[in-house]
Amino acid sequence: MQRLPPPWSAEASSRQRYVPVGALVVIVVALVYSALPFTFAGVVECSAALGGSRAAEDTPAGATVGNADQACADTGGRRLVNAAVVGGAALVIGLAGAFLPADGAPPGRSGDLLAGEPPDGEGEGEGGGHQG
Repeated sequence: MQRLPPPWSAEASSRQRYVPVGALVVIVVALVYSALPFTFAGVVECSAALGGSRAAEDTPAGATVGNADQACADTGGRRLVNAAVVGGAALVIGLAGAFLPADGAPPGRSGDLLAGEPPDGEGEGEGGGHQG
């Protein structure tokens, strides 16, 4: 079976190089998204989701938002979940782009390599030959 070169070698394809870099950029953006402070409902200033998502000290309590601390905590939790899902998907895509082959079977090879079938009809599945 043909071995793929690692993404950091000179023989790696452009897909093997650029897909992991793109995935790394997406992961960093997701991390920054969860590390920035945010505003809830255009009124309540909340700290970063990674820092616990607490409402600012000068936030007035009122009927418009309700409990500001709870609203910040809920929204911060959602931001963390979104960042984790996007980062996890980017990680899977980056690893697939780096280590899965993009090309089909090499010329002259048509057997199912994972099932152990020999190439070009030399054997038929598990029986190992033609019945006749």
